[in-house]
Amino acid sequence: MQRFLWLVLLIVFTSFIFFSSSLPATESAKMSGYVVTVLNAVFEMLGMSYDGNLEYTIRKLAHFMEFGGQSWLLCKTYSEFYVSKRASTGYILFFGLLTAVVDEYIQFFTPGRECRVTDVLLDFSGTFCMWLAYRIYQWTK
Repeated sequence: MQRFLWLVLLIVFTSFIFFSSSLPATESAKMSGYVVTVLNAVFEMLGMSYDGNLEYTIRKLAHFMEFGGQSWLLCKTYSEFYVSKRASTGYILFFGLLTAVVDEYIQFFTPGRECRVTDVLLDFSGTFCMWLAYRIYQWTK
């Protein structure tokens, strides 16, 4: 029963990634703009400032973290279905890359959004980093 819970969470989370990519640029900017406003207020309270483009940084970090989250769910799902670590590694990394490519493909057809190879690499790096962290955790247990 628990294994299917992980599978459902994986499907829902991947759907969320695709849904987020299908939002027009104006809607996406509103969401990241809210986070930027909150962070700027926190920086101001702490007496700090950020000299770069905070919205751009937040958007890229969000993609990295989304794909890291998906990778963690993939690791848990394959583990629950007792797929060997060797076999699951290929599946996890392939599925993460496939999701990144489809994500950018969706953005190609979304008003105001762009499709970039560098974004695929960023998304996949989130997948890879979380997969690596998960495997290191398993090796240390």
